[in-house]
Amino acid sequence: MNAANILFNALKHHRGYIHAELESITLDTLPERLKVLGNSQMDIYYGALDLPAIFEEVTDQILDLGIYHESAYLNWLKNNRGFVEITLSDTSRWVLLPGTEPGRFVHLHPARYSPHSMRVKATVLKTALACLVALPGGSLPGLSALNKIRKDILALSPVKDLDSCEHLWEVMRMLKAD
Repeated sequence: MNAANILFNALKHHRGYIHAELESITLDTLPERLKVLGNSQMDIYYGALDLPAIFEEVTDQILDLGIYHESAYLNWLKNNRGFVEITLSDTSRWVLLPGTEPGRFVHLHPARYSPHSMRVKATVLKTALACLVALPGGSLPGLSALNKIRKDILALSPVKDLDSCEHLWEVMRMLKAD
């Protein structure tokens, strides 16, 4: 059992990773990159732990329980309703599920409404990322610019007014924060 056994979609769940990835995402590469976000809701961790620290803490907690192999891990989950929630050093909560890729049997994501996380709909995250890539300095768009981004880049329906975009603005501010 080690960090290589962890399946984690950092573009869906880790602000630090998203923030770094925004440097290399272009309007041309954006649609392909956004496919991994799906269409549901997710929780984005915005705490201070970087990916290696998260993986180390998760691995250490699993190993401390005497779980060293995939079969033991899957049996542990089976005996706990199919998932286990753990808490890391910064009080953030994380859910462990069975992985779906060979060798990556620990599927990890932030728990719903965990400390240091924000619950986000996929369309809001896609829109936030597209705005941050398309607009210089990550400024908040006006209604026509926002709807142009949603239509032309994301193939999403327009929003009626900017008053309904407060969650989008919160997500953009969270993603831009250092």
